[in-house]
Amino acid sequence: MPAMSPTMDEGGVVAWHVKEGDEFASGDLLLEVETDKATIAVEAQDDGIMAKILKNDGATNVKVGAPIAILAEPGDNIADLDLAKLEADAAAQSNAAPAPKAEEAAPAPKPAPAPSESAPAPSSSGLFTGGKPNPSQVFFPSVELLLNENGVSREDALANITATGPNGRVLKGDVLAYLGKISKDANTNIASFIDTKSHLDLSNIQLREAQPAAAGEGAAPVEEEAKAAAEAAKAKPKREPLTLRHQFVISSTIPKKALAALVAKASAKAEQYAYGAHTYSPSDLVDPIFEDLIAPSRDAKRFSVKYLINETSTSTKDTDDIFDYEPYEIEDAKSAPGDLLTTVDLDVVVNEKVVDGQVRAEKFVKKFGYYLDKIDAKYASKEA
Repeated sequence: MPAMSPTMDEGGVVAWHVKEGDEFASGDLLLEVETDKATIAVEAQDDGIMAKILKNDGATNVKVGAPIAILAEPGDNIADLDLAKLEADAAAQSNAAPAPKAEEAAPAPKPAPAPSESAPAPSSSGLFTGGKPNPSQVFFPSVELLLNENGVSREDALANITATGPNGRVLKGDVLAYLGKISKDANTNIASFIDTKSHLDLSNIQLREAQPAAAGEGAAPVEEEAKAAAEAAKAKPKREPLTLRHQFVISSTIPKKALAALVAKASAKAEQYAYGAHTYSPSDLVDPIFEDLIAPSRDAKRFSVKYLINETSTSTKDTDDIFDYEPYEIEDAKSAPGDLLTTVDLDVVVNEKVVDGQVRAEKFVKKFGYYLDKIDAKYASKEA
């Protein structure tokens, strides 16, 4: 009976898919074997002939290693084979007493020094058998629950349970083995199998010798390639930051100092509004608390503001012609101020690294324009 898993001791024959005398090729399905965990299909490893079936369909409790069939080589004449003798030899092999275990046959070894609390120890057979639990570990929830359900205290677990996990960790299988719900041998065999597959052998790794560049190939040294890459990156034009530009017109006449103070105040209030305003529309599907939790920090700079107050003459004449006035209007014309156009040119540079930078910058521009309109309207009413 072939071994299908590290913990398999015996199994059963579910069904044969070839009959005595049938020829089969490598990869053909021979039979189905039942283990303690699953039913597994067994395929032929080489070409051959089914000479004799020793364990028929439905056979159970077949020990691992016991013969279940006699196979012949391709081209063999089954009639020339002494199947009776082969069957008798197979039966003798199947009924032979199992070999004594290594720990039973060997004399009792001298007491060895106690292993480290965190380091598991191998058995005399070379299998991983676990070690003393690490007293500072925090149990997995599954281990904690299992211990509580069975009335095992933490002190008893650390004192009596064999740990097969890394660094002396107690696993769920260790607790089940301690409680007698699974075989201790099965638990240590599984731990041994995992332990043997968890190490990567790097002993045969060798450094590859540097290959000299062939003459005439024109291969550039590494330093030159790095320099060329750096120059290419430097030559690549940088992307200009996103800038919102807008020009606001002030139609009323406002003293310069007063206008400068009012525009500065409007900018401060608009920025305060933009940082505090919601960036989403009210909805039953939106949770304001959740939106505030996932939003970037309020201290993050979303945008920077620059503005310039300009006064431009709207007169279409370069100089006033004195002959265009009546004699009594000359003095009034000389003292009259020219027509001026006052504008506020605004540049808002967006910090695109913050996800809501552009949205809040747009809110600032809109609110800033609203405040300038109020200032303009207020002074226009005074002039009226």
